[in-house]
Parts: sequence; structure tokens; C-alpha cells
Amino acid sequence: MLLEWLAERHGRSEFARAAAAIESAIDSALQQPESRTPDLGGRLGTRAFGSRVAGLVG
Repeated sequence: MLLEWLAERHGRSEFARAAAAIESAIDSALQQPESRTPDLGGRLGTRAFGSRVAGLVG
């Protein structure tokens, strides 16, 4: 992920924390079948999936 690379390249721990938070939110969203996109067996479009992930970051 780009944020992980930037964290390593520039020694920015806040980028590493952000990358971990985003990955965790994606994993959480994918655990719920109703939060998936059609290619993964769900019904959400990419915009809705992105909104769901954004709502889980924190």
C-alpha cells in the first residue's frame, strides 16, 4: 500500500498508523457479506463500499 511505502521511505509513523487503520477497516467491511461488492458476492457498488470503509476507519 502506498501509505506503508511512504511511512518506510520517509520515516513517518503516522502514515504507518493510517495504513493499518485503512487495512483494518477493509478487513472489517469484507467480513460482512452485505458490505461486499458484486465480485465478492455482495451488492454494494464501489462508491458505497468506499463509504462503508471510510466510516469504519477510526
